[in-house]
This record gives sequence, structure tokens and C-alpha cells, in this order.
Amino acid sequence: MTGEPASAMSSRAYVRTLVLAAALGLPAAFAAVLFQTAVHDATQLVWEELPDGLGWSEAPWWYVLLVPALAGFIVAAAVRLPGRGGHAPLEGLGLGTIRPVDLASILPAALATLSLGLVLGPEAPLIALGLAVGVVAARLARAEGGEAELLVLAGAFAAVAALFGGPLPAAFLLFEVMAVGGKIPAREIGRVLLPGFVAAATGALVFTGVGDWPGLEPAVLSVPGLPDYPTVRLVDVAWCVLVAAASAAVVVALRRGALLVAARVAVRPAAALVSVGLLVGALAVAFRAAADRPVELVLFSGQASLPEIVAESSATVLVLLVVAKGLAYGLSLGAGFRGGPVFPALVLGAALGVLAELILPGLSLVPAIVAGVAASAAAVLRMPFFAVLVASLLSGPAAVETAPIAIMGAVIGWLVVTAVPDRSSSPSSVAV
Repeated sequence: MTGEPASAMSSRAYVRTLVLAAALGLPAAFAAVLFQTAVHDATQLVWEELPDGLGWSEAPWWYVLLVPALAGFIVAAAVRLPGRGGHAPLEGLGLGTIRPVDLASILPAALATLSLGLVLGPEAPLIALGLAVGVVAARLARAEGGEAELLVLAGAFAAVAALFGGPLPAAFLLFEVMAVGGKIPAREIGRVLLPGFVAAATGALVFTGVGDWPGLEPAVLSVPGLPDYPTVRLVDVAWCVLVAAASAAVVVALRRGALLVAARVAVRPAAALVSVGLLVGALAVAFRAAADRPVELVLFSGQASLPEIVAESSATVLVLLVVAKGLAYGLSLGAGFRGGPVFPALVLGAALGVLAELILPGLSLVPAIVAGVAASAAAVLRMPFFAVLVASLLSGPAAVETAPIAIMGAVIGWLVVTAVPDRSSSPSSVAV
């Protein structure tokens, strides 16, 4: 933080900040839900309603190529506007300064990326949206210095709470973002986080309240239909070490490949965005031809496809999916499309867990998914605590039983990623 330290604020000023943060959580979370709804509706229009209206049983190959390429044109135009479309996903998740005017480029770039088929997640634009709402709220409240900064950060907490459906994932994620960034002294972190935690709680109330509203599409982080897992078994622990190491290695390799792509596209970024859009579409078409599965399994962040992936019974299809989606993810990361790096990595970890359950004798499905998700989350963000929580959330009722495996997977993922030198910017950039 650059203003007045939270510890230097008077008790009266700090209580006022908490009250304002609680009120701020409502509009910030609602704005996040509206953005997610816009992404959902645009996706439905482009990939379902339009093909159905044209009488296609499935989108033809040329359509699957052209739609992601169109996203490249839109993103190339958006990054010329104020805010430059937000920071690139290779930079990780940032809490830097966002002006409300910057949303004019951030939201169109993210909407095109997420709805037109590129393989990135919604977390980065939602954080930017929350930060911008926080800036507006701080101005309206005439907050200054440390109070204004705490309110801006609280907006990000509320938006992330709407994404994950609760305040705890938001608190864990942004706590580790700030801790990794090292910008805030340890003695300050509690007081800095508390207004955001309050905002995340009220933001979660918005998520609950609008869940049944027609037309709104809040995200839900869960995998329905997972089998029961009554207790941890030693055979699962042993195999999950391998699953976690493989998942983390895949994510690290894809990030390294994305860095190479970024270095090569820097000369002509606009042309690269369009070309990579075509390549991502081509990967989806090739996967459909080889696996006889829909292109949607390769395209998008993959969160909505998790039930289909978990139910997949063909190891060959899963191998093809990991290869195609992994390459599409690396290309989307490196080319400069706008979105977050987290959700596709989680989906790849889940797919590797399902694949492992099919080919490794005695391995159960639920711990395999938990190990893959925890390791991939830790590898993409270098944040093991958040990785444990998100893997536990995905495991549903088995969260308590699989907690040791989630922790083991996150630690292995963190060890794998920290063992590989990375000269790029930190995967979790912070400027609060």
C-alpha cells in the first residue's frame, strides 16, 4: 500500500471503512455477476443459438476457426484503448491501479476472449472490475489515503467472491496474492484484509440472492455427481503423488511454451492475436474429428465442461483433450488475449486426474481429481493455500476426507514450479 498504513488509522476511521466495505460488496458483486451473465449469453448466442438458427447440427469447421480469430481482431482493437485491455494473463493476477475508464478496454477484450472460445478464465477481468467499482465507491465516499486503498481492494474481494460463490476462496486467493507480492508488511495484512473480507461476505449474499433470478448466470464452482469417497486409502495417496507431479509439470511446461509464444509475437501483436485465434479453432476442430466430442471441450476456460470431463470413460479421448486444450491454453496465454490463467489449469488438472483413474490400478476418482486440481492451481499461481481450498471445494462432500491429498498435491505443485527458473514477471503481480 502506498497511502496511510491501516494500523495508523483511528478506530473510528477504520470502523467507517468496514461499514463502507460492507456496502461496497453489494454493487461490486452484482457487477461481477452481470459480467459473467454477459459472457454466458454471448457464448450461447455465438455457439448455440446462431448455429441452430442456421440449421447446423454442429458448427462447421470454418466457423470454429473464424470465431476465435474474430476475438483476435476485437482484442487487438481493445488494447489500443485506455487501459490497454488490462494486463496480460502471463503476468498473473494483479491488484494494481485500475481507473474506471480502463474498463472501456478491459471488459470488451475479456468478453471477446471468454465468449468467442479462447482458453482463459474470468478471474483477472473480474478483479479489475471489482477494483474499478472500489475506486468509484471511494470517490463517492470522499475517502482518501489508506481508507481509499482499502475500499478499492474490498471491491476486488467482492467480485472474486461472486466468481467462487463465497468469501473464503476470495480471501485465500487475494491474501496469497498480496503475501507473494510482498508489498504489505506482515503486521498490516490482517487490518488490510478485513474490509475486503467483509465486502466478500456481502458479495456472497448477492450471489445467493440472485441465484434464481431469470436471465442472470452466476458461476458455480462445483462438480456434480462425484462418487462417495468415505476414507483416504494408502493406494490413493501413493498414486496421487504421481498425478500431482504430472499435473504440475504439464502446467509449468505450458507456461514456458506461452513465454516463448509471447516473445515471438511481440513484433506484430495484432496479427498474432488473429493467427492464434485461428490455431485455437483448428485445435478444437482436430479434437472433434479425432475424438468425436464437441469442440466446446477444447474451447473456453473449461469450467462448464467439468461434468462431461469427469464422466468421460475413454482414456484416448482424455489424452487428446489434454493435448488439444493444453496447447490452446498455452497459445491463448502467450498471444496476449485477456483473461485469467487459473481456470483452464484447474480443468487440465481435473482431466489428468480422470485419466489417471482410468489407467492406474486401484486409484479412486475423487482423490485423483483433487490431486490434479490442487497441483495445477499451485503450479499456475505459486499459491498452495488457495490451491488446497479450491481443490476441496471441487470435491464437494468429500472435502474433509481428501484434505490430506489436496495438501499433498498443492505442495508438490508448488515444489515443481519453484524448481523451474522463470525470468518472466511474477505470476502474481501486486501493486496495492
